[in-house]
Amino acid sequence: MELEAANVALGWYRGKLSKVETGQLATKPRECDEMLRIYGVSGHEAEQLRSLAADGRRSAAPERVTDSARQYVALERDSTEIRMVYHEIPGIFQTVEYARAQLMRSPVIPGAQVAGMAAARRERGERLRGSGTKVYAVLGFEALHRETGGREVLADQLRRLAGFAELPNISIRLIPWSAGAAAGLGGPFTLLWIEPANARIAYTETLTGADYLKTTDTYSLAFEQASDLALDEEASQDELKRRIIELE
Repeated sequence: MELEAANVALGWYRGKLSKVETGQLATKPRECDEMLRIYGVSGHEAEQLRSLAADGRRSAAPERVTDSARQYVALERDSTEIRMVYHEIPGIFQTVEYARAQLMRSPVIPGAQVAGMAAARRERGERLRGSGTKVYAVLGFEALHRETGGREVLADQLRRLAGFAELPNISIRLIPWSAGAAAGLGGPFTLLWIEPANARIAYTETLTGADYLKTTDTYSLAFEQASDLALDEEASQDELKRRIIELE
């Protein structure tokens, strides 16, 4: 069924179904049931979709994030596996001080919102402790050297990162300077595996928005390339500890 035909069949205003399909708008229980009826979905599959719709209605509170990242927070929370390639410390690993220093430089985030957003990033990281979510992060060496917030703030941030690396569900590996270029470092991204939908999504951010991509083959290849270039976990931990000592 074409998008416009489905929209008319549902009796919704023009463009509403498109917003639902792209995750910008959640459906009410009655609306979800009507969609299932029109699309002819029943049984176990219908129950799975009702469950997903309920997840979509959940508020992202207490997180405070930009509008473009609001959907990401919900997907991150529901993910069973997260893979990422970054040239800086990802938000989920950040300390409040590091996050605040980074967010203060944003041209689109009001200063009044910085403190709440910084605290929310730390809280998201705390959820990883003892969770079943597997996280595989590959970071460029530059993440250890850019003194966001100053040397002391960076040192505290790297100590937190080292603590995460010791958790059984988290792998943090570093791409050394000698490895040269890596595609993922030029365009940081996160790959999310979401259950029970058995979906894989690639998430990328820009200064003013974000993209959620269902075609993830290119990003999977970029992650594999970054992993091949990175040091193993033990060597990465050694480099991390060495950098912390340099900053002390």
